[in-house]
Amino acid sequence: MAWNQPGNNGQNNDPWGNGNQKKPGNSSGSFFDKVNDILKKGSSGNGGGAGKAKLPINFPVIIGGILLVIIVIWAISGFYTINQSQRGVITRFGQVQQEIVQPGLNWKPSLIDQVYIVDTQGTRNFNVQGFMITAGENLVFVEMNVQYRVSNPIKYLFNVTNVEDSLRQAADSALRTEVGSSNMDAILTDGRAVLETRTKEELVHIISNYDMGISIVDLNFQSARPPEEVQDAYNDAIKAREDREREINKAEADKVQLVQQAEGRSARILADANAYRVRIELEAEGDVARFEKLLPQYKSAPEITRERLYIETMERILSNTNKIIVNDKSGNLLVLPLEQLLKNKSSDTGTSTEQFNLNSSNGYNMNFSNSSSTTTDSNSSTSTNSNTTRGSNGSNTTRTNGR
Repeated sequence: MAWNQPGNNGQNNDPWGNGNQKKPGNSSGSFFDKVNDILKKGSSGNGGGAGKAKLPINFPVIIGGILLVIIVIWAISGFYTINQSQRGVITRFGQVQQEIVQPGLNWKPSLIDQVYIVDTQGTRNFNVQGFMITAGENLVFVEMNVQYRVSNPIKYLFNVTNVEDSLRQAADSALRTEVGSSNMDAILTDGRAVLETRTKEELVHIISNYDMGISIVDLNFQSARPPEEVQDAYNDAIKAREDREREINKAEADKVQLVQQAEGRSARILADANAYRVRIELEAEGDVARFEKLLPQYKSAPEITRERLYIETMERILSNTNKIIVNDKSGNLLVLPLEQLLKNKSSDTGTSTEQFNLNSSNGYNMNFSNSSSTTTDSNSSTSTNSNTTRGSNGSNTTRTNGR
């Protein structure tokens, strides 16, 4: 059959395929019309009858609704909250924004901005430990705790890849540097406070070159000990050092006490000296006043005044002695055993007055009583209370115990 033979039920047997081309009118339909036709064909089905009703479908409205729902979900997903102790850093299409998000409810365009939340008020910490060599080439185990806080969240997030790891390495380096320049005794005993300060200063100096956006809050030594093999020897050394410090402190306390006692004695001696000076001055002034009063009497009656002064002087002198001297005008002096007499007198408490009659080789007869007495020669007389016994040669012997 010829390719262009008519009567083939409308089939075009053009071998070049020109007969399969669609009419221009069919190619001018919109995309939505084609989709509508496909839906209509699907709704009719292969066995559907012509009598069934067809539901009209408005595809642009459906697409618009879907887009609206997506936009609402996108807008809602952009809300986020930052706590009071936190701050937020925004990156827009990967580019860091210098604005720091403050605490509260905030919004960001999802898929465009990304927010990194950083705690800027909380304190973070980690430990650095290990065996280290001291200045004296001794091995010591040191453990240190480092506390830090984020001061700049942008630098903390983007200046260094891993801040804590970098800070840990810097702390270990600073600790080894300071331990290596210190001796063993300072690390184990009283030099730890100084070592902490120096290590902190070294650590701050190291991290300042990296600009990590953090600040060191505190640095504490947790422990410092020698190896287990020499622990007992170091314990003995520490005990001896503590004993030495205790003895030194005790000596210092004793020194302070002795100095205070010496100062007290010095002050007391000075006070006594001042009091003695004042007393002597007052007595001298009294003597001057007394002699000034006696001077007119001496001028008027010099013999009587001289004798009275002599008697008063002897009475004052002899009242303080325990010996009695008797002069019989013959050149012989008699010393009485007054101590033995007083001892015998004190042993008898029932008698208020005791008399002892002593007969000496010179024939003296003496009477002793509790009254005041004065020893004088035969030409002297007393005006005080006394008991006088006249001897065989006419001398008077009187004993006085003082006023």
